Amino acid sequence: MTDGQSQRGQESPGVLSPLTTDPVLQSIQEAEANYKDARELMERQEAELHTLRADLTKARKNAEEHAETAKALQEELDNAHQQTEKERVHVRELAEALKEIHRALFQGNTYELILRACLKITGATRGLYITARGEEDVLRVQAAVDIDGYPQADPSPFVVDLCRKVLDENSSYIWERQGKKKDLPAPALPTEKFHNLAVAPVALVKNFDGIIVVADKSNGSFTEHDVEALISVGDQAAVAVENTRLHRELERTYVATIAMLADAVEAKDSYTHGHCEMVSKYAQLTAEHLQLSDYDRSVVSYAALLHDVGKIGVSDGVLNKPGALLPEELELVRSHVRIGHDLLAHIDALKAIAAVVLHHHEWYDGTGYPAGLKGDEIPIAARIVCVVDAYGAMITRRSYKEAFTEEHARAELARCTGTQFDPGVVEAFLRVLDSPEVQTMDNAEFGVLPGFSTIRAFQKGLD
Repeated sequence: MTDGQSQRGQESPGVLSPLTTDPVLQSIQEAEANYKDARELMERQEAELHTLRADLTKARKNAEEHAETAKALQEELDNAHQQTEKERVHVRELAEALKEIHRALFQGNTYELILRACLKITGATRGLYITARGEEDVLRVQAAVDIDGYPQADPSPFVVDLCRKVLDENSSYIWERQGKKKDLPAPALPTEKFHNLAVAPVALVKNFDGIIVVADKSNGSFTEHDVEALISVGDQAAVAVENTRLHRELERTYVATIAMLADAVEAKDSYTHGHCEMVSKYAQLTAEHLQLSDYDRSVVSYAALLHDVGKIGVSDGVLNKPGALLPEELELVRSHVRIGHDLLAHIDALKAIAAVVLHHHEWYDGTGYPAGLKGDEIPIAARIVCVVDAYGAMITRRSYKEAFTEEHARAELARCTGTQFDPGVVEAFLRVLDSPEVQTMDNAEFGVLPGFSTIRAFQKGLD
């Protein structure tokens, strides 16, 4: 064996000798190297792609987490906004309800307004206001909404039991029919079959006054927030009640002044004794038949009572003169409307009444005094007093004439309709004369005048 053969035999099989110059073998070597490089590149790219996919998955997961967080925050913000809006509406409704309570206290229907305020702010559709008075806690329904039989009927055993739980436990509570949280007797009336209810004590002017029952909430169940609202209404109503007490003390002072002035007129003229009270009662009933507002009814009633107050400034000799009056004496008598106006106009609460006193001798056709007003230019209260005063003067004896019969007086009213008197007022007054109220008026004590504070409230812009 030659050295060349020995060297060639020692080379590894399958590996070309560097000395080999076969082009095919060289191409294979080059392809193998390129394949190796390409494979390494592909592996690197696959690794990078895997990394990118992992990063993308992580990014997507982060994005989803951020989206869920954003969604949760948005829901929380929406809920907060809704709660804020709900609270805003609740505060507005409570403020409006309390305003109505303050107004109601001047009109005498306080219990119903408090109850309706409680229904409005809790979303309840029915309810009761029950007072508990005396050592025995005698229960009486003072106001009811959409519960048949009340407030006229006495509380049923079911309602009594609702109240006793408040009285005995000195606390409020919520009851759900399905939950059966409270053991209650079967309702006595079909309208007492409530789906749910809330019961709370009411304190007015620092004293326990009674129990509020609100039932059948229109949307959902009652909550502790509703109960707190019920208690809040009672607390706020107490302020209104105390204010009203002070106003009514002032009102009694005004009324006492009015009564004193009316008595002073009658003391001067024995022929007019009882005339002012009669005119006031007739005027009040006529205003009701004409369906005037509470304000106008109050003005009519007090103006009729005081329509002749200016006669305080007219001498007794002229007032009681039996014969015809001289022109100068007639002017003196006519001056009583201005004297009366000036006496009353100095008191702010009586200014509306003063205007009626001034114009109650105006004629519908414009020929009256003192201003010659015509038709609707004359205040409606003055037109009423004009008719009623004339009728009262005709049917009573005066120093200058005998009393007319009622038939004669009615005929005179009809004859002067459209000239001296407002036709609509005459028609309403004649209906009043035939009404049951008038038939028993002579045998009954003179009726209580309508709320004087209605006039003051109107003047202050509360109505």
